[in-house]
Amino acid sequence: MRIDAVLGGMGLFVVAALGLVGCAEDPIPAPPFPEGTGQAANARYPAGPYGVSLHRVIANYQFVGYANAAEHNDTMQPIQLADFYNPTGTEVFPEGSLYGAGEPKPKVLLIDVSSVWCGPCKIEAESVLPELYKKYQPQGGEFLVQLADGRTPGEAAVPNDLYRWTTRYDVQYPSAIDPSYKLGALFQADAFPANMIVRTQDMTIMEIVAGVPEANSNFWRTFEKIMNGEL
Repeated sequence: MRIDAVLGGMGLFVVAALGLVGCAEDPIPAPPFPEGTGQAANARYPAGPYGVSLHRVIANYQFVGYANAAEHNDTMQPIQLADFYNPTGTEVFPEGSLYGAGEPKPKVLLIDVSSVWCGPCKIEAESVLPELYKKYQPQGGEFLVQLADGRTPGEAAVPNDLYRWTTRYDVQYPSAIDPSYKLGALFQADAFPANMIVRTQDMTIMEIVAGVPEANSNFWRTFEKIMNGEL
């Protein structure tokens, strides 16, 4: 099933779901969702083999979420890693893109796999990522937070979790959930947050670390080198 077919009826679900924010104590059940990984039909994307280890190409995972929750969070939108693929280094987002038609595609992508229950994830979202995003986004860096678990380890995050997370931390970069739990299931509970750097020219994982990388660490130096065309 194509993700856009699912999303066609999703708007009403999410609007209703968001209406419960502040009064509902239980997570809202996830909507029907297609397979969370694999190459989408007609998507431009590098060939495999795929993996989530160093120097492997990350598969074209498909999610639902927000391109920029600070600007638009009344409905969820389709997000896939192919959105950020930039083989020439000079690609721009097409007409109708959630990320802004004609805007340059990123040269490097941070994928931050976080969970609602994870204390370090909350610290990272509040105190680390906002300032770094302000610094790197104008230079060709992009962030994507993938909220893996909800409030319980091993249970996939649901729309209400993402809404609350992005509202609480004023998330201005792409954010998503994967109710089919394909990507999050690849990480152990003690690995959150899992941060990986993806070179968008070929969607290769260039660095990966469990935990919160410090602002002046080798992790971010690698990010900068890719962004500046040095790696």
